[in-house]
Amino acid sequence: MIQRIFLAGAVAACVTTPALADVSISGSAEMDLFYLSGPDTFNEEIAIVINVHGQDQLDTGDMLKWRLAQKVATNYRFDSWGNREAWIGYSGNWGELRFGNQFSNTYLLADWPYGVKGLGNLMADTVVAVGGDFISYFSPNLNGLSFAAQYDLGLGGKDGQAFDLTANYSNGGLHVNAGYYGTRDATTAFAGNGNGHRLSYAAGTDNSYWLLGARYLLDNGWQFAGAYRSTGLSAPGADREQEQFLVRAAYTLGKHNLSLGYQEMLDSTLNGGKVNDGVQQIAAQWTYTLSRQSEAFMQVRYQRFDGANPAAGFGFDGRQASEDDSARVLVGTWTGF
Repeated sequence: MIQRIFLAGAVAACVTTPALADVSISGSAEMDLFYLSGPDTFNEEIAIVINVHGQDQLDTGDMLKWRLAQKVATNYRFDSWGNREAWIGYSGNWGELRFGNQFSNTYLLADWPYGVKGLGNLMADTVVAVGGDFISYFSPNLNGLSFAAQYDLGLGGKDGQAFDLTANYSNGGLHVNAGYYGTRDATTAFAGNGNGHRLSYAAGTDNSYWLLGARYLLDNGWQFAGAYRSTGLSAPGADREQEQFLVRAAYTLGKHNLSLGYQEMLDSTLNGGKVNDGVQQIAAQWTYTLSRQSEAFMQVRYQRFDGANPAAGFGFDGRQASEDDSARVLVGTWTGF
């Protein structure tokens, strides 16, 4: 009898327990097979991203939100919970505040919507301003205009800081985006390298990254995009600046999408002198829609180097020091969930 009473009480407690906060899982899974010239190698890569979201409606009417994100099956970054993203936020009709490990909004603009269809390697991957342990504010949409501000006060009581400011405007098919990321007395560690997005204190070292882009989407299936970015590094004994621009056109017909893009990293300047380190790239991609959530694609891109020592060492396809160009051919699938 005692056991029955205990069981009945437990069932009643479960029935009368208030509703739990909403928790959901999203993410994506990508598989790529590709050939690189130069080393003449065939490679396979998978990228599985898992995002866990939570939110709870507060008595005030505002929302408490949180997010954890991980990239699976990579042994060099984002390989534990929170390395990719780990933040808690509060939102309402006044906007949204977030606290914790987050991507830089300027980096996200470079990665998407501009660094797509094979263009992200030079537009986004060559920049170490990926994220930070930010305090972030996102404004509400004000007749198509919105903005965001992020601040990272550094670690360990050091003076290193990071700032990120973005503004976005949309009106029909026109979208305009602008962003600035900068560090003071700090450099940014590579994303997810051990502790997620973290500043590394470096006295006298400042970084800056400007981005301005625009897109126009037509009702007849055509899309056009252009972007400009400027990166700068000021360190003891070295002041370096480099500019870059990108143009892309795409056309969608039924399940097919064709995209062609060109971008160029101009020769940089080091301590006021020109460096022969420019890079040009052409990227083309055909995408075929497999379902509402999945697609298959083939991508070809070609890079031409002005000199033997490009300023950014990441994002190039199989280039060797003795070569003046490189190419990559890739086929893959992507699905979102």
